[in-house]
Amino acid sequence: MKTRQYLGTDMRDALRQIRQDLGVDAVILATRRLGQGVEVSVAVDADLLQTQGATAGIGVTPGNTAAASITGGAPPGAVAEQLAMSEQLRTLRQLLERQLAALAWNDYTRREPLRSQTLAELTELGLARDIALSVLAELPAELNAEQAQHLHLGLLARRIAVCESPTSVPGTVTLLGAAGSGKTTMLAKLALRWLLEQGAEGLVIVTIDDEHIGAADQARSLGRLLGVPSYRFASGAELVAEAGRFADAQLVLIDTPALVADTAPAQELVALINGACRGVQSMLLLPASAQGSVLDELLRRSLPLEPSSCAVTRYDEAMSLGGVLSTLARSGLPVALISDGPRIPEDLRPARAHQLVARAAELARLSVSQPDIELLAQRYGGQINAAA
Repeated sequence: MKTRQYLGTDMRDALRQIRQDLGVDAVILATRRLGQGVEVSVAVDADLLQTQGATAGIGVTPGNTAAASITGGAPPGAVAEQLAMSEQLRTLRQLLERQLAALAWNDYTRREPLRSQTLAELTELGLARDIALSVLAELPAELNAEQAQHLHLGLLARRIAVCESPTSVPGTVTLLGAAGSGKTTMLAKLALRWLLEQGAEGLVIVTIDDEHIGAADQARSLGRLLGVPSYRFASGAELVAEAGRFADAQLVLIDTPALVADTAPAQELVALINGACRGVQSMLLLPASAQGSVLDELLRRSLPLEPSSCAVTRYDEAMSLGGVLSTLARSGLPVALISDGPRIPEDLRPARAHQLVARAAELARLSVSQPDIELLAQRYGGQINAAA
């Protein structure tokens, strides 16, 4: 084991020298400040480096277990030893990466206290890392304390596109979403809101479902309750055959089957609806209570169906809005409506980007869990270190 010292003008400069000289095969031992610079002591195993070179010569690399058997010339015992050594190298690399991330984050908080605090606050909102870093990149170079209090929230709100409700113009609105996303409740809210504003004439409710038990009864009950025509079809083909019965309707609300991994049936259904009905708009329902990865997957499934807008549902059940805000900011899909309760139609309102962000900040303040330094270092230290 050899010990080396590196002098830099700051931590970024020292880490850059270490990476250029030793790569990932060094372990940070200590750091200390010297006048206007910083000294970093590192340890590196020379034998380990030589072994790593020999391992590369016979075609074995970390994570590549097939290489040894392909290249030949090494006995089974040597292969096992090489694989074990590769695992040790991988462990050392992970340890070094964590150390570098922690050092980079600590140095960043010292150099940029306002920006690091901004990243911490964006993390408290529950935002995905890429969205938080992209918001940070938009902050002015000379950030002052007053700007650091609210500017990042304004920049985040600018990334959330909004639009009018698809029911604001005559035509057809197709509701898309996963099971449990609130499609049936949204349909009832939209229908009753239309009745209150426009009257019962010209409104038609359609349910397309060949699997959900009770779907037909549910559709008939809703239509009977609202006093409007209600149809239930088992497939898109049935809808096409009967579409002439409501061709003159001002607004047709269509509840579709839940989106699943195989989107081919949904694509076929939407194509049939587009061909049979006029002025079709598709609205994707995003439940705010779902995790960000679930929402991203739901968005991925809906993209072939080309939704024109979305609505945030289960708004009142969410403990954090970071997931849905990240999905909205990343996708650019405009959000039209917020469904924030079970009451029909009271708990339905137009979407406003600044209100969404303000609610996310409020939920973050009410949360009992806060991101600690270790989490922030793991989350952002690597990017800060790479940028250095």
